[in-house]
Amino acid sequence: MSTLPTCYKDALKNIEPGDDATNAKDAHEQVTKILKDDLWLKSLGVDPCLIGSYARDVSIRRVKDVDVFARLRKAKTDLRPGLVLDRMEKVLTDAFGEDRVERQYRSVKVDFPDYRLSVDAVPARPCGDHWEIPNRPEHAKRAQWVETNPIRLGELTTEANQDFLLNDYGVYVPAVKLIRQIRRTWVDDQPGGLYYEILAYWAFQQAKPSKDSVAEYVTTILATIADQVLPDAVDHGLDDPTMPGKKISTKATDTELQSALDRTREAADLAQKALDENDDCRAALAWQQLLGTTTEDEVVFPMPSYCNADGTRQSRSTLYTGVPTVSAGTGRYA
Repeated sequence: MSTLPTCYKDALKNIEPGDDATNAKDAHEQVTKILKDDLWLKSLGVDPCLIGSYARDVSIRRVKDVDVFARLRKAKTDLRPGLVLDRMEKVLTDAFGEDRVERQYRSVKVDFPDYRLSVDAVPARPCGDHWEIPNRPEHAKRAQWVETNPIRLGELTTEANQDFLLNDYGVYVPAVKLIRQIRRTWVDDQPGGLYYEILAYWAFQQAKPSKDSVAEYVTTILATIADQVLPDAVDHGLDDPTMPGKKISTKATDTELQSALDRTREAADLAQKALDENDDCRAALAWQQLLGTTTEDEVVFPMPSYCNADGTRQSRSTLYTGVPTVSAGTGRYA
């Protein structure tokens, strides 16, 4: 078995958002300030907070959009989605200009071209223990309120990262990042990253893994998704862990879901092959194929220093050229 923990540690660094995280923070703070300063929104008890993969720390390069959840704590049941979206569109347009603001069915998007990302400001009104956001159901002419609970997903992420540990560090969040990267590499378009994040959540809950390396966690979770969670989701829909009895919505068609299942099974088989491989160099090549490249076409999983790019081991004459060479792959992930 070849788990290459040092290489996996580097792979995780390679998919971190980097400067995107700093830019995303500044962008959402700018939008939040504009919303909080508006008197009408203040009268509705506006209380924005950050949601989405960036907020849950499971985003990977690149961060292209940030979600601001504009909670309207004092909103009444007669508040129309269109009315609050109209107001948000106006105040954000006044602040950022027409060319950077776009009205959408459930949100108002603000572009930050210098950062190459956008912020989606989503209004939300109370609904018992949950929230409701605007959405336009199929065949409806205008937006209606629909139930959601994104804040609970953040709480579940934190809980899972405390429950599943590797060397006393949470391994759930790193594993989800890697599953998102695998989806990006192996699945054409739909279902998206959030869908695979939920698949990974249920895979952790079902498998209850306790492993000694990131490689083993990734292989176990990917196999559980491919063999159990995704086939059930294709047939019956994907359960929403934040709201019992509800399903996760997806833009994916039945054909796209089946294709995603086929590709995920291929990826799971490759992960198992890489894990079972006793030769570090051949294993590294398989892990490299599994994780692909970043959006900047940079290889995610590095080769150990003693391996060639084709997965063969370097010869002694290549390794020993007067400079001591240190093996790159036996320390544990921390």
